[in-house]
Amino acid sequence: MVNPSKITNFKLSKPRLEERILFWICAAGKNAISSAKGLDRFLTIINGHDNPFQAIRVVGLKKLPKLLKSCGIGCYNNKAAAFWSLANSDINLRTCSAQDLETIKGIGRKTSRCFIMHSRKNARHAGLDVHILSFLRDSGYDAPKITPSSEKEYLRLENIFLKLADKSNLPVAEFDLLIWREYSGR
Repeated sequence: MVNPSKITNFKLSKPRLEERILFWICAAGKNAISSAKGLDRFLTIINGHDNPFQAIRVVGLKKLPKLLKSCGIGCYNNKAAAFWSLANSDINLRTCSAQDLETIKGIGRKTSRCFIMHSRKNARHAGLDVHILSFLRDSGYDAPKITPSSEKEYLRLENIFLKLADKSNLPVAEFDLLIWREYSGR
């Protein structure tokens, strides 16, 4: 099971990379710990821990929403479509760009960047979730309460976050996790 408190790992196997991107899809707009538990239940039911994408293809698109719902994964129709599209893509999770991931319906800027930041050493991205946005506001920056939909605004705030990470002398992923722990009370 994915442990959101220890999400950063730069040496994941292919199945674990697949599990991580599925986790980030589940966590979009939802509680990270509940999302991890729901995904673990889902992968257990479909016997998908060893090869998540293959197991999703075997289950089929028609059954995915009901299974996700039964595992407590919210927005199950949208998440099922994202799972299906991703499992049937030939995207390389070790080398894809954030923009490559964002071609999958259901994966936006925050999801793509969180996945890359926490699975690749020296990645320079920001996952602008409510915790990071609160931190930016508390640090005196003009930031919305929810992830901005405007690419220009997202990139502006991402740049601010990266500068603050650099000032902290921490790797970006570690800085992100530090803020998440502080602001989520974990």
